Amino acid sequence: MVNKFWRLLVTLAALGLGGCVSSGQPLPTQAPTAVLPTPVSPTANAVLSAADLPASPTPANMAPAAPTTAVTQAPPVVLATAAALPSPPPDAPPAPSATAASDVSADGRAAAIGFSAGGRPLTAYQLGGGPNQIVLVGGMHGGYEWNTVLLAYRLLDYFAENPDKIPETVTLHIIPAANPDGQFVVAGRDGRFAPTDVDAAADNFSGRFNSNGVDLNRNWDCQWQTAGMWRDQEIDAGEFPFSEPETAALRDFFLALQPTAVVFWHSAANGVYGAGCPDLYQSAYALAQLYGTAAGYPVYESFDSYAVTGDASDWLALQNIPAITVELETHESLDWEKNLAGVTAVLKSQQPGGVAP
Repeated sequence: MVNKFWRLLVTLAALGLGGCVSSGQPLPTQAPTAVLPTPVSPTANAVLSAADLPASPTPANMAPAAPTTAVTQAPPVVLATAAALPSPPPDAPPAPSATAASDVSADGRAAAIGFSAGGRPLTAYQLGGGPNQIVLVGGMHGGYEWNTVLLAYRLLDYFAENPDKIPETVTLHIIPAANPDGQFVVAGRDGRFAPTDVDAAADNFSGRFNSNGVDLNRNWDCQWQTAGMWRDQEIDAGEFPFSEPETAALRDFFLALQPTAVVFWHSAANGVYGAGCPDLYQSAYALAQLYGTAAGYPVYESFDSYAVTGDASDWLALQNIPAITVELETHESLDWEKNLAGVTAVLKSQQPGGVAP
């Protein structure tokens, strides 16, 4: 009986039906440990030669690239055109053409950069084509300082007839009358006029203001006050800084142009004045010294005969644009030789090797 039982167990084991018997499948072999290469310390003077680099295939039909030459070009000069400006008031007086042939040479250019309160164009004349922009401005106080307008026109004629006197590095801009309304009050003309058009013995104080009765050199955003001063008199400085179309147009012109020097002519304190708001702007004072020394005018850090607020040159100092005030000796003289020497010194300072202010 026992023998029969053992025979049965042996038979079941042979058939693989024993629940406690393993099939004995082999385990996977463990992967070998990766061996990393030993890092190489780079040397400071290691240089890879051209022979070590793979050659770049060059198409057979590709021509070698032509060598390039660097060309330095002057930045474009911003000069507004009348078409881009607001139309003058409908009741404005007829205005002369800003590009009258008698006012500018064939090589020069002229354009209205804005309009006055009375609708007259503010004309800027441009000569030369260099990257350094120089701006000369007359007639901020209109007919009250009519000699500054005539000085600007005479310099325009001089440089139009002598373009070689303008360095190649300079573009010269001349605005003869920043206050054409005030000029008209005294001279009775727009644009060019003659000294005989002015009654120099008359009281021309009313020509100091624009058609709104505002003193334009009290309307700039530097310590501006509603009531400016002229000597011991209060004068209208406008409703707010740049409330007047003339000062707004000049502001935009200067900001777009970013000139390296600006000269404002006035009369008649006989001197050259630096600028600052409120602290002295050293670049403006250096420009004053350059101009004044060449012209033979006394040079001052600032105008301090009485308080001046809302001044154009002081506002330009805030924009890091050197600007000066040149006061002629009288209300009639042009101080021609002096101012030609002063302007020439400023122009020469913009040449390579020149001493810029």
